[in-house]
Amino acid sequence: MKRYLRIVAAVAVLALVAAACGGGEDSPSDTGSTASPGADIAQGGTLVTAMTQDFFYGLDPTQEYYSVSWEFLRCCMARTLYTYESVPADEGGGVPVLDISDGEPAVSEDGLTWTFTIKQGVMFGDPLNRQVEAQDFVNAINRLADADINGPGYPFYYTRIDGFQDAWDGKADEVSGAVAVDPSTFELTLNEPEPDIPFLFAMAATAPLPTELIEAHYDAVELGQFLVSSGPYQWEGMEGIDLTGKEPPTGMDIGRAYVFVRNPVYDPATDGRRPAYPDRIEIQVGGEVQDGLDKVDAGAIDWCIDCGVTATTLQAYSADPALAERLKTHPADALSYTGFNVFQAPMDDVHVRKALNWAMDKAAYMRLLGGPVAGVVAGHFVPPGMMGGLNADYDPYATPDNRGDIDKAKEEMAQSVYDTNQDGVCDGDVCTIQAFAVTNDQDAIKTLEIMNEGFSEVGITLDIQTQNYNTLVAKCAELAAHRAFCQAGWGKDYPSPYTFFGPLLDGGENGSNYSFMGTTEDALTEAGYEVPANFADLNITEDIKACQATPVGDAQNQCWADLDVRVMEELVPVLPRRFPNDNDVLGENIVNYSYDQFTGVGTVDKMALASAAA
Repeated sequence: MKRYLRIVAAVAVLALVAAACGGGEDSPSDTGSTASPGADIAQGGTLVTAMTQDFFYGLDPTQEYYSVSWEFLRCCMARTLYTYESVPADEGGGVPVLDISDGEPAVSEDGLTWTFTIKQGVMFGDPLNRQVEAQDFVNAINRLADADINGPGYPFYYTRIDGFQDAWDGKADEVSGAVAVDPSTFELTLNEPEPDIPFLFAMAATAPLPTELIEAHYDAVELGQFLVSSGPYQWEGMEGIDLTGKEPPTGMDIGRAYVFVRNPVYDPATDGRRPAYPDRIEIQVGGEVQDGLDKVDAGAIDWCIDCGVTATTLQAYSADPALAERLKTHPADALSYTGFNVFQAPMDDVHVRKALNWAMDKAAYMRLLGGPVAGVVAGHFVPPGMMGGLNADYDPYATPDNRGDIDKAKEEMAQSVYDTNQDGVCDGDVCTIQAFAVTNDQDAIKTLEIMNEGFSEVGITLDIQTQNYNTLVAKCAELAAHRAFCQAGWGKDYPSPYTFFGPLLDGGENGSNYSFMGTTEDALTEAGYEVPANFADLNITEDIKACQATPVGDAQNQCWADLDVRVMEELVPVLPRRFPNDNDVLGENIVNYSYDQFTGVGTVDKMALASAAA
C-alpha cells in the first residue's frame, strides 16, 4: 500500500535557500502560471522532457502506482469518469470534477447504486477511433480486481464494489457490481456506502479499457505498450497499427524513450480540463538527477520531470533572479515522519512518545534538508491542504523556533513507567533503541543524529544502523520484528485523509502501518507481545469509518481534522517532521506552467512553449 512518489533530490546547501526561493526565508517561489496575466497561450511545438526513473509498469493504467505515471495517464491518454483541474490545492486542485461522466451520477437513496451516463463524443484514438462505452469501464474494473495482474496496484480501495473481493479472491471471474446497462450507461452496486467514489473513479486504474485491447494485450505491462488513448495524446505510431500484433508503436520504447502525439479524434469540446498545448511530447529516460537539471539549464531539454532540485542547481539559481523565476515550489500532499510501534517498549508508553515529539530539534532537521525549499515543519499527521485548510496552524508540540523543548520533554518522560525515579530521563537498557537508515543515505543518517541529540536529553539513545531499502521497509512493517521506531515518508493516493489514516494507522500488519494500530490480540500474542490493558483504545477503525461515511465536503473535512487532533494528543503513534514540497525547474522554452496537486507533478498538458509562438 505504498505509492511511489517522484524522486526529490536531497538538498544540502543551507545558506542559499532564501535567495533561491525568490523571497524571504518563509517565501516559496511563485506557484502560479508562468504566463503573463491575460496573455494568449499558443498551442504547438514539442515539449522535450526527461526522467531519471522509468514508468514502473509501461504506463499500464491498472498497475502504475507512481506519481509521474499518473500525470501522463491523466493528462494524455486515460480519461476517467472524474478528474481534477490540475492546479494547486489553493485553486481547487484537490477536488474531483466530472470528466467522461455526462453530468452527476444518479445515486440511490441508500447510497449503494451509482449510475453514470457516458458522455457522447469521447473517443478512443488510433487504431480504434470509436466511442468510449460503458463496457470499457467494466473491463477496467474487472482487470483491477484480477490479483494476477494488479499485485502492485491499489485494489484495496475498491472492495466496497459488490463482488470485487470475490473476483480478487478468485471466487468469481467478473465483478458483479460493475455493469454495462447499455452502451452509454455504467452502473456500480456497492455492498456499503462509499462517499469516495468521485476520488476512486478519478484514478487511472478505472480509465476505460476497450475490449479490443484487453483481448489482444491483457497481460501486465504489455497492455500499456499498446494502450489505446481516450485523451488528447496517443503513442506515436498508433495510426494504422495492428492491435493484435506484438510490435509496440514507435513512440513506446520502454526504458529508453517515449513520444506522445495528438490523438486525431480527440474532441476538446468533450473535455475542458486539458488544454493540451504541445503538439508533441518527447521523454528521454535515464541518467543522473544533476545531469538532467544541467540539460534544462543548457536548453537541451525543457523539463526534467522527476529531478526536483539539487544543491548545485539551487546555488546557481540563488545567484541569478531570472533563474529563480524558473524554480517552482509547491506544498505536496505528503508527510515525512517517524512511526512508533505502540506495542513495543518503550514506545508502548504514550508519555515516551509525547516526550520525543517535544525533544526533536526540527529547525536543525530542516536546515539539513535545505530549509523552505524542502517544505515546512509538520506539527500534525495529515497535510492541511487535504482537509480544506483545517489544522493549518495546529501543532500541539510547538516550540520556540522549532528547536525542541527539553523541559517539556522531561515533564512528559517523568510520567512514564520507564522513568523509575521521575527525573525526566528514561532508565535502563530498554531506553536504547535501534534506529535504521537506508545504506548510503547520508541525509537519513544525519536526521537520526539530529534526533538523537534531543532524545538523549530524556534518556533515549538511538543505536543508528543502516540497511538496504527493501530490508528496512520489510522489517519496519513486520510486527514480529519488534522495531520500536521507524523513519518513513508517505504521499496521498487520492485527495482524502483516508489515504493517510487507513494505510498508516489501521489494519495492523498491512505493509505500511509502522504503529500496528488496528491489529488483533491474536496477532500480538503470536508475534511475542503482551496484550496491553489499553489495547481497545489503540484503535481508530471506527473513527475512520465514521469520517468515511460523512459526505465529502466541509463536514468530512472537520471529521478528519478532529481525528488528526485525537491522533496527535491522545494516541501519538507518530512524530511528524515535515510536510515536503515538490520542486520543478523549468527551461526557458516553457512559458506557461501549472502544478497538478493530485499527481504532485507539473501539469504536462498545460506546459506551453515559446517556440510555439515564434
